[in-house]
Amino acid sequence: MSLSLSVRLRLRARIALSRSLTAVPLRLVIAVRDRNAASGRLFWRALAGVLRHRPLSPLTEFELPGGSGVRLDASRSRLAQLLFWYGEHGYEGAETHWWRTLCARSTRILEIGANIGYYTVQGALAAPGTPYTTVEANPESAAITSRNVELNGLEHVTVVQAAVVGEGAPAAMELALPDQERYAAPTGAYLATGTEGISGRPATASVTVPTVPMSALVEKVDLVKLDIEGYEANVLESVRDWLLEERPVIVVEVLREAHRLREVIRELRAAGYEVRAIGADRLHVIGDAELRDPAPLPRYGSRDVILVPGERIGIVEA
Repeated sequence: MSLSLSVRLRLRARIALSRSLTAVPLRLVIAVRDRNAASGRLFWRALAGVLRHRPLSPLTEFELPGGSGVRLDASRSRLAQLLFWYGEHGYEGAETHWWRTLCARSTRILEIGANIGYYTVQGALAAPGTPYTTVEANPESAAITSRNVELNGLEHVTVVQAAVVGEGAPAAMELALPDQERYAAPTGAYLATGTEGISGRPATASVTVPTVPMSALVEKVDLVKLDIEGYEANVLESVRDWLLEERPVIVVEVLREAHRLREVIRELRAAGYEVRAIGADRLHVIGDAELRDPAPLPRYGSRDVILVPGERIGIVEA
């Protein structure tokens, strides 16, 4: 599958816009960002909406707006640019809040699919000293994650550059880099085989990455986060017995057509897990009827759900 003509034209226009905006001085970019954050008026929002396509160079790092003290690498990344302009409240603010909350209440954390390590930094800062392993397949993204870990002094975080897989997978696999994302650290990279729910995401470029079995990472883990673009079912199915015995809390992205993952979630629900969808202002209960319904999950403005063993439901209610 290739990009449609309209998508190719939009991509070319976006690239041309990005290049032209490099003529705008960085000091002016920062001034517009700060004025937009302070006023919220339509003019400044519109101007910020254009300038946010400008690469952040020559900036090498920045502090997340909002006064949290979080520092991030300014490498060529769509996510870094969004966070530079809008901070955590402008990018998955509710998801960030709940990830910090869960990390603060856990004893060993495993994050699979770190991208540039934004959630890694947020979660690890909320759980100082708690062993935290973060895994990213794309070597460029993993390098940025390591940089962000260093910028924030997170010595209790271990960064692993590999694709997490099930038992019997090859020692290396191809990671597809979507044509629509011309960044060093694309947010939508996916394993070229075994994924679900990624139709309409053509990729003519790929990179060979090492793999690591999920079973090699889960010892004593009680909180898992997965955002691996349609490969989540493969990973969770490979440690089904561990999930049912150790019963960790799971945060997982659910793509619209991820039917196998939906089945895994139904199995965990039958085994006593509670399912919560992350909404803008609260968690929403996902019951058995909704899990059986073929309509996509979740339905509250986020693609992330939290799976909590019934005996640990207090972790999201306290």
